Amino acid sequence: MDNSDIQKLVEIAKMYYNDHMTQEMISKVFSISRSAVSMCLTEAKNIGIVQVQINDPSQNNEDLAGRMEREFGLRKCIVVPSGTYNEKALVHIVTSQAVRFALGLLQSHSCIGTSWGNACYEFMHSFPADTNLCDISVVPLIGISPLLTQEYQLNESVRMFAEKLHGNPLFIYSPGYVDNFEDKKRVMESSYMQPIFKRWHDLDFAILGIGRAQERSELRQYRCEGDNMFQEICSDPDMAVGDICARRFNIHGEFINCEYNEKLIGVDKKILSEAKHVMAIAAGSSKVIPIIGALRTGIIHYLATDENTIFQILDLLSLGRM
Repeated sequence: MDNSDIQKLVEIAKMYYNDHMTQEMISKVFSISRSAVSMCLTEAKNIGIVQVQINDPSQNNEDLAGRMEREFGLRKCIVVPSGTYNEKALVHIVTSQAVRFALGLLQSHSCIGTSWGNACYEFMHSFPADTNLCDISVVPLIGISPLLTQEYQLNESVRMFAEKLHGNPLFIYSPGYVDNFEDKKRVMESSYMQPIFKRWHDLDFAILGIGRAQERSELRQYRCEGDNMFQEICSDPDMAVGDICARRFNIHGEFINCEYNEKLIGVDKKILSEAKHVMAIAAGSSKVIPIIGALRTGIIHYLATDENTIFQILDLLSLGRM
């Protein structure tokens, strides 16, 4: 086979696999039959022009998982192959394996708490409805979000999740953040919150996302790059790098003592520390620093993420930047 023939195979393979053209369309470009296009694609595989790699998300990277478990004292780290850089698609893949793992932990007649956000929504949405689980209480871990997208409609997600588990949903009708301490006192002392408190202190399983720092007026953001950025993050105890159930923490895993955190209607570190099993789901480059801070809180037992995210975390730790 000469160079022109090889180049023809390359062009046909690019059109089919990269440009997603049909064999019929390619046959017209090259004025050949569809069967000839099919033969060219087969030949491209046979001689190594096209290589098929299957990233099976169920295959846990035990080496990376073990390093994370030792570094942060995790009971289990679920590390799936990084088959995409699209963070939404990545979270979907990671969450599917988090669900698979959680099925081995969840039991009937128990209590599950969950938060808002894409990871928790994906977990509840992906959870199968044909399990033998029953009589499970599902409780929100924070009040209503001001965001209107479906992944932040926590009460509706809780209702749907409880239905799958043949269980009982509980709802919080208050905003997750209130304007003043009088409003918080009134909400916390209300009769409808008392069953919520009871379930919070009896959590068997908590599902958490890890939020990244957003632009906030009361907290400084990263204003520099490289080593200077890491130095600023590590030296300022009031700089939030992420949040759990909207509660902001710094890179050292300390929940920040600020007015915002004090006005939240949701679980705190003490409540989450009492839960029997706490799983966090987060993946992607934007979650690297938030994951480090979140794991340092000491409240997370299980982490589900992907290989590239772990590589970045371990790289930062090995360089002593964090």
